[in-house]
Amino acid sequence: MKHLFFTFLFLSQIAVSGAQENTSPYNFNWKKDLIYASGAGLLAAGGILTEFQVRGLTEAQVNSLDQYAIPSFDRPAIRNWNPDAALASDILLYGSVALPAFMMINRRARKDFLVIGFIYAETALLTLGVTELSKGLSKRTRPYGYNPDVAMEERMARDARLSFFSGHTSITTALCFTTAKVFSDYSDNPTHEALVWTVAALVPIATGFLRYEAGKHFPSDVIAGYFIGGAIGYLVPWLHRRKPIVKGMSWAPYSNGRQELGLYVNFTL
Repeated sequence: MKHLFFTFLFLSQIAVSGAQENTSPYNFNWKKDLIYASGAGLLAAGGILTEFQVRGLTEAQVNSLDQYAIPSFDRPAIRNWNPDAALASDILLYGSVALPAFMMINRRARKDFLVIGFIYAETALLTLGVTELSKGLSKRTRPYGYNPDVAMEERMARDARLSFFSGHTSITTALCFTTAKVFSDYSDNPTHEALVWTVAALVPIATGFLRYEAGKHFPSDVIAGYFIGGAIGYLVPWLHRRKPIVKGMSWAPYSNGRQELGLYVNFTL
């Protein structure tokens, strides 16, 4: 998952040369957004470095793990181990990286493809940074670390201590929610918007479920990843929304044809 960092960093750097027409729903200031993206990139780099400091458990430490120290809500996850489910979750994660191409269906969005790419890059870098930092600081053992049916070398690996919270879920949710929000900002079809939002909500849920079935994450890891990724995925494009600027106004009488109702105010934006 780490090499996604370099993909999104590249996208963020090429996008600063783009500009959007006045019809764009987004207000893009390349100087400010370059600062924001650089900050998100530094957070992602810091999170990855923090995660790399984590060391795997020894065999004695693995054998001393106490499943009853796990909250009862999470405890059933320790019985799960399904490599096929893990592979399926990988497919959903990496498939979500292609979501910016989906926005090119919209003609207005195609004109803003660099701006949209920059929004995606900021979303991905911020989500990746928060996720990796959480994993590196919490050092929570994955469910399969408690499972005696899993090979000891798997349970002793560094990756076995990176459970909280689910990165597959957080990144997939962030990218799906960003896609749905951006689509809604350009769309004027409520039916299409509802359909896109439904898919955007369900795909990360499927990803999280597969991570649970794979024995990679506890339910609490998945829930945290879903809500944190969803919040970032929605807020980043929302914060880029164009704010109306009133340059002037004019007054004109308004009537419904039968009686005078008052004055009509015309704002020039």
